[in-house]
Amino acid sequence: MLDFLTLQTTSANPTFISIIYTVLLSFLLASAIAITYEKTFRGLSYSRNFVQSMILGSIAAGMVMQAIGDNLARGLGMLGALAIIRFRTSFKDPRDIVFMFAAVATGISCGILGYGIAVIGTLGFCGAAVILYFSPLGEYRYYDGLLRFNLDSGSPSPLAS
Repeated sequence: MLDFLTLQTTSANPTFISIIYTVLLSFLLASAIAITYEKTFRGLSYSRNFVQSMILGSIAAGMVMQAIGDNLARGLGMLGALAIIRFRTSFKDPRDIVFMFAAVATGISCGILGYGIAVIGTLGFCGAAVILYFSPLGEYRYYDGLLRFNLDSGSPSPLAS
């Protein structure tokens, strides 16, 4: 019988089963973070791509951490390779950045085989997000609205006559 706490004691050479656990657990925990984000979102412009990016970013972070392992040279090489990638995404809300960071931290925790840290950290983060959603902390009443005009391109303009 598999003992989940003794899967591997070092991340230098991950076994196949630990890689599978890393990918699956990263996906499940990042999905929990994404669902929490979706349920506690307050705003006008909800992005489905952002939610999917959180989940995929968590899996990618776990894979990167497993590839690095305990090797300093690999870590520096990976840092140089990833420095080429430039993220030009502008976040409209600081809360979005925190949720993305939490998803990446979950992937990193899974990647270094810290499954307990990943599970407890994700549950704590999601619990805190739900509590803050229902609490009046930081509540400021302002009114946002969305005004949309739909004009038929085939009809003459009412100002033309």
